[in-house]
Amino acid sequence: MRLARVIPQWAWAFSLYVGIAIATIGRGAVLHPASVCACSNSAPDPTIFMWSLAWWPHAIAQGLNPFVANVIAPPGGANVAAGTTIPAAAIAMWPVTALFGPFVSFNVLAILGPPLCGLTAYLLCRRLSAHNSASLTGGFLFGFSSYELSQSLGHTHLTLVFLIPVMVHLALRRFAGELSRRRFIAVLATVFVFQALLSTEILFDAVLIGASSLVIAYYCFPRSTRGSIDTLAREIAIAGIAALLLLLPYFWAALAEAPITRGGNTFGLDALNLVLPTRITWLGGQLLHSVSATFERGNNWEAGGYLSLPLLIALGVFTRTTWRTERTTRLLVYTFAVSVVLALGSPLHVAGHQLIALPWSLLQELPLFPGLVPSRIMVFAELILAVCVAIWLSRPSLHSGRRWLIASLGVVALFPNVAGAWWSSRPTNPSFFRTTEYRHRLAHGENVLIIPAGMFGNSMLWQAETDFYFTMPDGYVPAVNAVAPQDVQATVAIYAGSIRGAHIETSAAPVIQAFLHEHRIHHIIIEPRYQQAWSTVLDRIATRPQRLGGILLYTVKGSS
Repeated sequence: MRLARVIPQWAWAFSLYVGIAIATIGRGAVLHPASVCACSNSAPDPTIFMWSLAWWPHAIAQGLNPFVANVIAPPGGANVAAGTTIPAAAIAMWPVTALFGPFVSFNVLAILGPPLCGLTAYLLCRRLSAHNSASLTGGFLFGFSSYELSQSLGHTHLTLVFLIPVMVHLALRRFAGELSRRRFIAVLATVFVFQALLSTEILFDAVLIGASSLVIAYYCFPRSTRGSIDTLAREIAIAGIAALLLLLPYFWAALAEAPITRGGNTFGLDALNLVLPTRITWLGGQLLHSVSATFERGNNWEAGGYLSLPLLIALGVFTRTTWRTERTTRLLVYTFAVSVVLALGSPLHVAGHQLIALPWSLLQELPLFPGLVPSRIMVFAELILAVCVAIWLSRPSLHSGRRWLIASLGVVALFPNVAGAWWSSRPTNPSFFRTTEYRHRLAHGENVLIIPAGMFGNSMLWQAETDFYFTMPDGYVPAVNAVAPQDVQATVAIYAGSIRGAHIETSAAPVIQAFLHEHRIHHIIIEPRYQQAWSTVLDRIATRPQRLGGILLYTVKGSS
């Protein structure tokens, strides 16, 4: 029996995407899984996801409240439910984390993100095109899209968007009568729950774009189908309500934290990013850096709107040739346009310059919208583009060779810049934490100040490596402010001393000493490269340091 008949086509597709992911974003991590991170060297966020992969299993196994991590900023703790802490992924990766640690578990998740997105997009394209090669192309265009590659620099919760094509696929199957009402609602509610436990922001965006597409479908399709569209909308709403009820404890805990507004003006997609790549793209990215550096204020993570000219040409030809004959084309193109306009945010940015106001200026005044990042909505436009290209390639025509050439150029245009080492960073991870040495120097449950603190260092990873053996007065949980009002002055000083090259003034010693006393901190751990910046302060408040396993351990004077 031929192997191709034994192994299904989707498995071959997934294997292909995994191979591409390993060869591009996962090269360093596969060769050195315990020391090289498949993330950006300048990204502060990866360690929070490493910490999260350890926290949720730890909290569940120990019978703790997983929504509030008292290991950070005790005794109040940090509201983990309000942060970006991927509980669904943490539970799924529990065996890997238990066997190999959070660092390796993060790498596995980072490498599998694009292939999983590619696989679900491939399956969606197969349904709509019934053509394997075209679907493989569509799966690649979504799984390795500019959005996916940009967010893979460190935003794990935003790379795990493989459930978006699943939502669309389920809606299509229900609309075609292939799923019963009860089964559709149950499965879709489950998908909503898992997506919320990966990223509530992506789920909210999916609801926004999904609702828009239903409205567009209502007017694009014949009147005879409007009843079916109404029914589908009601059943989706029921699934959403069911998911909300299941997630009520999680959302209730999250709402206890005052939201930190990020603002739509900060991360609205620059219009030029649609046709110009950033440095993470191999072809032209470095050449055009003088322009792309203006996108998202130079933030490569959020500048994920690059579609490339070949793929835009493919979309244009597809639209022109099928607009009059196929209503599905109108639905796809209109939804694509809505997604792009919303992703642009407000006001319109061109090469970093603010121009006219866009519809987002009205939406961002509504509840929940101020906390969203509009540029991330491009993930839906890029999925639609992938689907349109797959359908276009699958159509029989005398010009099929020309179409495949254009699509191939589009694939090349999106290929990541592996020479830039964007996905091969080496976060500092001293042996003091990776071995049992910390157990001989610290008391279990002891509150320890680590420098660099919070988002400026890797203290979250170090705590996770020890299975939360010690607590910290400060940590980094995005979207959560864990600093108590009385600690603001000391925290500002500690953060200032956590920036490499910054020197902490001697005048800050009394404030920091009071902070240490208030939080019953007996030990301070510092990366050696920060010693000089802190030496004058620590010489006054702590004893001579011990050099242990890649760190400096200070004992606070009078803390015994």
